[in-house]
Amino acid sequence: MGTVSVRSAGPATSSDHDTAPTAVLDPHRTAEAAECDRDERPGTVGRTSAQHEDLSSERKARAVSFQLPSTTDGADVGWLRLRYHETVARIARTAWLRRNLPVVANALHSAGEVPSLNRKRDPRARSCRKAAERARPLARVSRRRWHQSTLVCEAQLLKSCWPVRQTERLFLPAFPVDERRDRLYCHRVHLADGAFGRVYQVCESAALHRSGIGRPAQYALKVYRKSDIISSGAVQQLGDEVNIQTVCGHHPFIVRCIDFWQTRTHIFLLSKYYGNGEFFQRMKSFCPELSRLYVAELALALDFLHNAGIIYRDLKPENILLDQEYNIKLIDFGLSKWLSIGSRTTTLCGTVQYMAPEIIQAEPYGHAVDWWALGVLACRMYTGQFPFTDLSRYLRGRLRPFDQGGEELASPESSVASQPPEVASWALPDAVEQLVPAERDLLQRLLQPVPQHRLRSLLQLERIALYKNYRWDDVRNGKISPKQYIDDECLVETEEDPFQDF
Repeated sequence: MGTVSVRSAGPATSSDHDTAPTAVLDPHRTAEAAECDRDERPGTVGRTSAQHEDLSSERKARAVSFQLPSTTDGADVGWLRLRYHETVARIARTAWLRRNLPVVANALHSAGEVPSLNRKRDPRARSCRKAAERARPLARVSRRRWHQSTLVCEAQLLKSCWPVRQTERLFLPAFPVDERRDRLYCHRVHLADGAFGRVYQVCESAALHRSGIGRPAQYALKVYRKSDIISSGAVQQLGDEVNIQTVCGHHPFIVRCIDFWQTRTHIFLLSKYYGNGEFFQRMKSFCPELSRLYVAELALALDFLHNAGIIYRDLKPENILLDQEYNIKLIDFGLSKWLSIGSRTTTLCGTVQYMAPEIIQAEPYGHAVDWWALGVLACRMYTGQFPFTDLSRYLRGRLRPFDQGGEELASPESSVASQPPEVASWALPDAVEQLVPAERDLLQRLLQPVPQHRLRSLLQLERIALYKNYRWDDVRNGKISPKQYIDDECLVETEEDPFQDF
């Protein structure tokens, strides 16, 4: 324990004799020293009253001081403690710290480290903030996955931190969600049915037709059912269709997709409406000049798609519309695919009457299949008949042609690839004999069973006899109108426009 030392402090200086002498206490007095002071009091019981009075008077003239233990460690601790408190007090009194400490505290608070010193704490806001930090996002497996993206992994479709339906997420972000946009187009008239939905002729509502001058604009609205698209696995196919029509819609012979969106159960595609209808639905006969013009327009559209890295694969009269000037317009890019020049694919798709032999044989094929389909259309325009083909032979992987009577011709399979283009004459109907040699040569070059011998580019088409010195630039710019070659005998009478009296 600490020792107690008593030293004389002299008589009291107070003028009042009854006043007790002043006691100077050591600031370093410890609890052990106080216990020693209390232990000395019981020792005075056995003394006489005189001695007690002398001792009490002597104590009045004394000053008691207590000291720390005399050990070296205790002395060092007391010295360091004193220096520490003095240093802290001196730093706290400096003006620089008082001026800059609130600035540093506010900066840390803005960064989210410490609470602000200048604002009162709101216990309700603090509790709400803690509750928000503790809230676990929806459909998360662990805390580590809270901030991980879920749009890149198809296996985690249901693990999203926002309330988005899976049927909507599959078509995002290409198709924005809008439940009310289809109400802007009213007076639906059914036009045709497709694999996944229907096509309607619609008209602008009063909200869109604000000018009030003239008739409201008319559009073609394709409505797809999401359930059919998802069950068929055609989500990517639909996205490619919209992208192709959006990118290539500026071409004069391709229909552009104006708008597209989705609702909870349907997909909507909006494009311009062409009142003359489908190709063979409106036209029943073609003169030679009109056929040559339409083949040129279709060739320009196909060449543009091929140079853009797109294979069409569904060229048929149902996918060709006629505008007011009777120029062709390609629609329905549902079977189109991004395919660079020189590449090949193996998907079995298309319409059987317009499918090239290599597609039926399940062989890899390229852009040449579109030129075969163009040859079938040209054969129908020039002769009014389909070319003769035996699909059973193609399905067995053989190219042996058959005549109209069903008897196999003498030319073997190997001779088809080695003979000149005239070998394709077996596929042409008898009416081709009435055509001029230049027109017959066009059909023979387009309907070649071997893709390497087939006419498959616009440059090759420009060099044949039928299109020698032809005005391609005027066709491309729309300066040659098909109306000058069309008479009443070429057209099919149609019903009146349902929007005529609207």
